[in-house]
Amino acid sequence: MSKKIVKIDGKTYVVDSETKEVEEVEEETPVVEETPVEETPAEAPIEETPVEEAPVEEAPISEETIEKAAQEVAVKLGLDDIKKSITKLEKNENLRPSVLLNLQTLLQKDLSEMTSDEKIVGFFQAMLANDVVALKALSEGTAADGGILVPDEFRAEIIRDLAEGNYMRGEVRVIPMKRDTMTIPTLESKPLVSWTDENATKSTTTAHFGSATLTVYKLAAILYASDELIEDATDFDVVRLIVSLFSEAIGEEEDRVIWRGNGTTQPTGIVVARVAGAIAAIAAGGALSYDDVINLTYSLPGKYHRNAKYYCHRNLIRELRKLKDSNNQYLWQPSQQAGEPPTLGGYPVVEASQLPEKEMYFGDLKQTYWLGDKGQMTVKISQDTTQAFTRDQTAIRVVHRVAGNVVLGEACKALTGL
Repeated sequence: MSKKIVKIDGKTYVVDSETKEVEEVEEETPVVEETPVEETPAEAPIEETPVEEAPVEEAPISEETIEKAAQEVAVKLGLDDIKKSITKLEKNENLRPSVLLNLQTLLQKDLSEMTSDEKIVGFFQAMLANDVVALKALSEGTAADGGILVPDEFRAEIIRDLAEGNYMRGEVRVIPMKRDTMTIPTLESKPLVSWTDENATKSTTTAHFGSATLTVYKLAAILYASDELIEDATDFDVVRLIVSLFSEAIGEEEDRVIWRGNGTTQPTGIVVARVAGAIAAIAAGGALSYDDVINLTYSLPGKYHRNAKYYCHRNLIRELRKLKDSNNQYLWQPSQQAGEPPTLGGYPVVEASQLPEKEMYFGDLKQTYWLGDKGQMTVKISQDTTQAFTRDQTAIRVVHRVAGNVVLGEACKALTGL
């Protein structure tokens, strides 16, 4: 409806244009002109038309994306000197799971927040994938021979196995070495003691010292791992299996050189030192008897008996177990509980598979023999060897640096000629 205002002779009227009605109004009354409002018809529902999704093809990862990820890792770990350090990856299907896992782990965590297990697995994966960023963050650096110095956590797993297993490393004294050689003084003769009168001239004697040298040698262990094993190395248990294989190989070789090392290209072994005269030996009377065992026992000075043990080959242990006393009772006493060695005459017996079958040793080996540990372990990988290439394998080489020598020969005695 529409209304108009009209003034005639000083008066104000409101005229309805449709009904033609006229109404006089006071001047002060405001009049609002109504504007017709058109009603909008209800909107019809809009039907949704299904849109077919086009198949998405996986695009190759660009170098810019890889470079950005590398920079984020560098910033995260404070490695400002790292530039381009991730190998160019051309297609998604060429990405190895280890590469992705390393990048994800390092992007999500600071190095200080990673557990020991994560560091071990991360280092192993980075090494296999040649992930330069992760290797620089997790390793201890590069050795002179080009090998990667393994992180402390990785080496500690191997050394822990050696210490807890039935290896000779746990029987001898392990000495940390910072240099490649160490000279150790050894006492060759003791001072003489004498009684003298008051104000009398006292006899003078001098203790004579010799020396034993610990020289570091390289011990290398090589494992050929299948591609399937490598791909499963995202799991700590798989990496732990590989670590244990290296521990076993290193432990067995350390056992061999502690007893029979030649002293020229390897540490000097106890048997070699005995042949050279550093350890005294007594001869058996023929076939092994308990009298021979008694003679061996009491050839060792009493001050070393507290921690002394018998060491012999498995085949000789078989003969020791047959020994009987005058009452036809076996002298061998089996272990009373797990972890404790059997005893003979009250002293522990340790099986040493690297010893000659016809020799037996009795003594405190922690005073007799020192094993020098350089404290460094390096690792290299290669797929270029004939076996690795033809069998789809990866060669993993771990280098362990140790030294060893007899430093106190009188703390051990040998029985030979059995």
